[in-house]
Amino acid sequence: MMEWINEKMVLTKKACRYAEDSLKNIEASLCFPLEYKTAVLAYELSKILKLKICRFDDVTTKPEAEKWLMERKIEILEKEDCLTSAYYLDCVASLTGVAKKRGIFVDGVIELTRSGVKRLEKLDNYRRAISVDDSVIKGLGENRFGTGWGLIDALFRLNIYLPGKKAFVIGFGRVGEGCCDALSRTGCIVRTFDVDEMRCAIAEYSGFEVVGLEEGLNTSDIIVTATGVNGVISGKNARIIKEGAILCNMGAGRYEIDVRDFGGYRRTEITPFIMKYSGENTFYVIADGNPVNLTIGNGTAVEIMDRTFALAVLSLKYLVEREFSGIIPTPDEVEKELLSL
Repeated sequence: MMEWINEKMVLTKKACRYAEDSLKNIEASLCFPLEYKTAVLAYELSKILKLKICRFDDVTTKPEAEKWLMERKIEILEKEDCLTSAYYLDCVASLTGVAKKRGIFVDGVIELTRSGVKRLEKLDNYRRAISVDDSVIKGLGENRFGTGWGLIDALFRLNIYLPGKKAFVIGFGRVGEGCCDALSRTGCIVRTFDVDEMRCAIAEYSGFEVVGLEEGLNTSDIIVTATGVNGVISGKNARIIKEGAILCNMGAGRYEIDVRDFGGYRRTEITPFIMKYSGENTFYVIADGNPVNLTIGNGTAVEIMDRTFALAVLSLKYLVEREFSGIIPTPDEVEKELLSL
C-alpha cells in the first residue's frame, strides 16, 4: 500500500519542491493521524526541513506507514519530544494543547481541522495560525467530497450489504453532508439531523429527510455521528437505539459515541473493531467510537488528501514568509498557488 500511495502523492511532492527555499532549515513538528498519506508528507518534508513527527494516537496509526518511515531513517517520537519546534502542523490542536500544558509558546501553527481551530481559539500559547479547514480545497474538497468515502471503505470491511439499509447521519456539516451523499450512492435510505436549522434546510434541499434524534436512533440500521461534540450518543439515549444497529463515528469528537457511559450494557468483543453492547437492546459500536475512516478504513482517498497536504505545505510557506497575528483562514493566494501546480 505504501508504495502505491507514494506514487500517487504528486502534488505534495511538487509543493515541497516549490516551498523548499522558504522552508529550508526551519524546525517543524507534525502531528497528524499517522496513516499512509501522512507518511509520504512527512518523508517529503524531512528532505527540506528539520522535521519531528509523532503519532496523533495509536488507533489511527497504520503500522505499515510507521515501518515505511523508519526504513527511511525517520524516527517516530512522542508528543513531548516534538514541542521545541518553532512551527507545528497540527490536528485538533493536539500538539499545541500539550505544549500549553508544558508552558511552551509556539511561533506558528498550521491547523487541519475545524475542531482544532475552535480549540486554538481557547489557547494562548502561539503567535499565529492558519486554518487549512477554512480553505475551499480542504474545507469543502476534502470534508464534503472526500471524507464520506472513508466511511464507505470502513463499512465495506464489515462485509454487510448496504442497499436498502436505513442510515442516519447525526450532524449535517460538511463531513456529515459528504457521508449522506456517499451512503445514498450505495443505495442506503439516508436521513439526517442537525441542531442548526439552516443546515437542516440545506439537507432537505439536497434531498435528505430530516428527522428528530430519537426517531433516527430508533429506526436506523446504520448510525453515523459527524458533529465534533462528545456525548451525542450516550447512556441517556442508548436504550432507544434500534435493535442490531451499527454505530460509527466520523467526527473529530473522541466520545461522540460515549462508550464510557454504557454502564448498563454488557460489552462483548466480536472482532478487534466490532464491539457488541447488550442490555435492554443490542447494538454494535465500530472501532470503539474512534473515527472509522482512519481506524479500520484507509482514510480519505489519496488524490484528495494529496491536495490537502500540498495545501498544508504551501500554508506553512506563507506562515514562515509573512507577518500577522492570530488565526487566519488559508489565504486565497495560497490556494491559487496550489491550483497552479
